[in-house]
Amino acid sequence: MTSTMSTEYPVMDISCVAFGDQREAVEHLKTLIRAGAHGYTVAINAEKIMRCRRDLAFRELVTNALIKVPDGAGAVLALRILDGVRSAKIDFPQSTFIAADELGPECRLGIIGASAESHRAAVAEVRRRYPGAQIVMNRSGFTPEDELLAELKQVRPQLCLLSMGTPKQENFAERAVAAGVPCIFVGAGGALDILSGHAVRAPKWMVDNYLEWLYRLMQNPSRWRRQLVLPKFVGQ
Repeated sequence: MTSTMSTEYPVMDISCVAFGDQREAVEHLKTLIRAGAHGYTVAINAEKIMRCRRDLAFRELVTNALIKVPDGAGAVLALRILDGVRSAKIDFPQSTFIAADELGPECRLGIIGASAESHRAAVAEVRRRYPGAQIVMNRSGFTPEDELLAELKQVRPQLCLLSMGTPKQENFAERAVAAGVPCIFVGAGGALDILSGHAVRAPKWMVDNYLEWLYRLMQNPSRWRRQLVLPKFVGQ
């Protein structure tokens, strides 16, 4: 049986939870849900680590996260090189759906984000792939924040996926928790667009070889300015 205990290790000066595989991530999340934990997750990559060094407000946002997941190649490799820790590159949004599917009625799930069209298609795909998930709320990312907060307080999901992009999704989650919503919010970036088919994730061989950043750059060359942080990160 996979242990649900996970340890944090520093990536530069940001602590991350190192998961050996996706099953460990799922069990960790299920344990937190059953314990009634609330907060938000942040997927850590080189860009976010470097931003933490120049943006104190963003650094505080990251530091206060319930779970900091090594997501980008830089974070995963830094754990291995600097700490001798082998951490799998976890698809945490997928882990979220698996956890909700396996918990069934024990877990009320919310899904927020993406355009109305992409959102509808993504939710339909979640229902198809994870029939045990109890979806109690689903709204597009263009819903006014006051409406989202009011519904969250009413339906009280224990787990909620936010696909709004960073730092919007983390800022919203922080405000929601502060407003009294007892939920674990999982930052999911473009996960709903991928589920809906409106975006395509990098091929598995690129993900496994830490080249997902290159695939994103090839798909969207305008990201090149954001990628300039990578040499700076490597040089730290």
